[in-house]
Amino acid sequence: MTLEFPASTYPDSIFKQTSPDQSQSLDDNPTFNVLLKGYKTRSMLYERLLPDNTGGALRIQGPRGGNTAIVMDNKGSIKIKTGPLNTNIAGSGILGIKTQGQQQLHQGRSNIQYNIGGSENEGQALNVLAYGDVVEECKGSTRYIKATKIYIQATDEFIIKGQNIKIQAGAELLMSATSFKTAQINKKEITVGQDMKFGAGESSDIKFDPRSSTNIVSAGCINHKVAGDYALRALGNVHIGSLGGAGLLIKDRTVGMKLTTQTKFSAGGITETKLTGTGKTLISGTAGVELETAAEFKAKGEVSATMESKNDVEVKSELGKATLQGNQTTVSATTTVKISGQMIYLN
Repeated sequence: MTLEFPASTYPDSIFKQTSPDQSQSLDDNPTFNVLLKGYKTRSMLYERLLPDNTGGALRIQGPRGGNTAIVMDNKGSIKIKTGPLNTNIAGSGILGIKTQGQQQLHQGRSNIQYNIGGSENEGQALNVLAYGDVVEECKGSTRYIKATKIYIQATDEFIIKGQNIKIQAGAELLMSATSFKTAQINKKEITVGQDMKFGAGESSDIKFDPRSSTNIVSAGCINHKVAGDYALRALGNVHIGSLGGAGLLIKDRTVGMKLTTQTKFSAGGITETKLTGTGKTLISGTAGVELETAAEFKAKGEVSATMESKNDVEVKSELGKATLQGNQTTVSATTTVKISGQMIYLN
């Protein structure tokens, strides 16, 4: 058996060069290395290197005339390019993907742009059809939808749910429905302009809590105009008061409160009726004034009482007594005094 020993020295070159290497300047043109080229469709697989030796890419070129390609460069990017749209050829320029599902994970921002294309697309740049639920979730961020006009249609039910919901309109906000219902614990409306309601066949404000109240507070005027009847009823007390101050709605400001009707007027209480005032109380009627009661009638003045008429004055009792009594009583007339009766007693 022959023993083999390693060499003590090794050559440092393949051959001894007798002439310098040949070179070619590619400062203005990239270099290409064709790896595969099909002879039927003229498809190609080739490498491309730019003159700066930094822009390297592997390109898969589709069949001749289609102008489709897949490019993978040394930056780690992958580009897929379809050919141009030819309206005379159905399905031209389309990227079709068919899978049993997909998973995508994007570590950075994704920018997607869709264009309308031709007029045959009915003005649609993106059309999505899903045969099931569509769920979108933005964790800890905001979902923005921007458009000139946004149209959302639901054939059955439309639900908006959130901790806080805000709807802001720079101009007009319109809502229409066959029935409109709201449910809330507290409700507050702020209107700095005009508030108008039209066409309500019936308007009801119903409260079931006996502690509830309805308050109308206005720094201006309140005007009610009713073509039909107006009924105001209360199981408790009703107080109506007026200071008679300045205002703009009522033109006649000679009195602080005025109740009028074109027909008869009635005011009364079941147990008692009082007309009181801290000043003078006047009762007047153009056609006359009648005070009538089926029970006792009293006219009393703590200081004085005067019954005066420019014509006749009659004090009459048809069935009972008629008494004229005073600490000092004077019966006088400028012409004649008549006292008549079956029996006349002068003490």
